[in-house]
Amino acid sequence: MAVKQKKLRSLHYSKALVICHGLSELQITKYIYTNLHLPVRTYAKDNGKHSIQITSLLNLLSSAPFGSLSQFCDEYTVQAEGSGNKQRLVNFKVFIIMDTDDCTDQQKADFMNGRMFSDHWLSPYIVPIANIPNLESVFEKAKLIRKIKSSEKGTYYSETFPINKGQLTPGTVAEIEAFCNKLENRKDTNFPDMIHYFLSLLQKV
Repeated sequence: MAVKQKKLRSLHYSKALVICHGLSELQITKYIYTNLHLPVRTYAKDNGKHSIQITSLLNLLSSAPFGSLSQFCDEYTVQAEGSGNKQRLVNFKVFIIMDTDDCTDQQKADFMNGRMFSDHWLSPYIVPIANIPNLESVFEKAKLIRKIKSSEKGTYYSETFPINKGQLTPGTVAEIEAFCNKLENRKDTNFPDMIHYFLSLLQKV
């Protein structure tokens, strides 16, 4: 019995999945969770080389591994409890980071209020993150990035928001808190909602 308990405690379940609009969102997400050393997974089309639009989200979520709870848990190492129709994910959220300049006003509204996902089994766990009209515009206004050309996106974002391969320290946490503070109380994004969740996990993992 003691051996079984030890094995259960050693399991490192994922605490969040972040579905990223494109390469910029993917790099920034990795920058945040690696600085905090959290068990977070990401999904981006062709590793961010091609973008995901709000208009294509339902098609994405109807495909594997998003189509069923069992497929999803196997793919992302997520903890679930219960059985049958009462089975549910434990301590887990799905953040979907999207630009809003490539859809209709109604689609934008349905994404932001979550109505778009109301019929999907993942609906209770989804947190839409909207950048209005897009991430570059929001981050430029927040003084997190300078104006850049599309051709330099990959290099610029990887240098500005590097993946942290070192240890978790008060300095790495403070860096993410400072990053979050620059986005607080803005009407053109709710990006801090995701960061607040990540920071709250530091006391739980």
